[in-house]
Amino acid sequence: MQFWGNNMAMEEILDSVRRVVSKWVNTTSRVQQNVTVGDTSVCVKNASRFSYGDAVMLKNNTVYETGLVVDSVENQTGIVTFTTPVQNNWTLAENTVLIKTIYEQFVQGVYIGGPEVISHFPAVTVNGISRSSEWLTLESTKERYEIEIGVYVKASTHEDGYRFLLNITDEIQSGLKRNLVPLVNDYNIISLAQDIAADDTVIYVNNRDTLTFNRRILIEDEYESQEHWATYLFNATEDPTGTAVQLERGVCWAFDADDTSIIVPNRFVFNSWPANIQYGTIHKGELLKAATIKWFAEEEEMQWFRREEMKLR
Repeated sequence: MQFWGNNMAMEEILDSVRRVVSKWVNTTSRVQQNVTVGDTSVCVKNASRFSYGDAVMLKNNTVYETGLVVDSVENQTGIVTFTTPVQNNWTLAENTVLIKTIYEQFVQGVYIGGPEVISHFPAVTVNGISRSSEWLTLESTKERYEIEIGVYVKASTHEDGYRFLLNITDEIQSGLKRNLVPLVNDYNIISLAQDIAADDTVIYVNNRDTLTFNRRILIEDEYESQEHWATYLFNATEDPTGTAVQLERGVCWAFDADDTSIIVPNRFVFNSWPANIQYGTIHKGELLKAATIKWFAEEEEMQWFRREEMKLR
C-alpha cells in the first residue's frame, strides 16, 4: 500500500527488483583467513548459500582462480571444503572473496536500463515496461507495474554460455517467486544496539520511534534476510534502556550489530509474479544470447482526495 502523491513509484519498483535479483545472482562471501597453495578449504563470512557440488572461484582485486568444486559446507563455522586443492595463495589484504559460478562464469553487473551501453557480460538489466491503474475501492486504486528483467551472455561462449543463460534465468525466477512481497521504498532503517544470537526472541535496537506493536520488520545483513513481527515494545520499567523489542518467534541465525540493519517497511506490494520467460538473441555490436523475464506486481494506492468530493444525495 502507498499513499497518493508518490511520484517515483516505478523507479522504486525497479530498485526493489534489482535488489532481489542481485542477491540471487551474486552469491559472494568474504574470505576470513589467508589461503595458501594446497589448502582444500576456506573460511568465509557466511557459507549458507553454498552447497555440495557448486562450482566456485576465488577472486581478489586483480586475479581469480576457477575450477574449484564444493565438497562440503559447515554453516556454523563458515568452512567450505573443496574436492581439489587450491592452486594459489590468497590473502585478506587483497579482499579475497569466494564466488559461486555457473560454467565458470558469473554476472558482471545488474543494471537499470537497456543493454546498449553495457561493456561486460554476462549482465542483467531491469526495465520498466508499463504502469496501469484502476479503481479498487471507493478510496483506493490498484496500481499495476510490469517489468522486464533481461539476461545477456556473449554468443561466442557457445554451449557453456547458453547453459549459463538457462541456469541464471532459473535462479532469478526462483528468487522472484520466493520474494512475493519485495521490499520497496519507502522504509525506515534502524541499527542494532547489540548482536543477535540464533533463537533470540528479544532484540535490542538504537531507535524504536518507527516501531509499533505487531509491525513487520526485516533483519538483514549482506548475506541473510529474515522477516519477523515486532509484537511488543518493553516499557521503561521492564527495559530502562528503551531498546528492547519482542519478536513473535526466535531468530533463525546469528547477526552482528556492526553489519546488520533492521528494516521497517512502510509500503507493500501484493500479487507479484514472474509470469513469462522468453529466450532469443539480440545484436549489440556483437551477437548476444538473451532471456527476458516478464514480472508484474500490484499495489493498493490510497486516493484520499475523494473525501473532498461532493456527496450524492
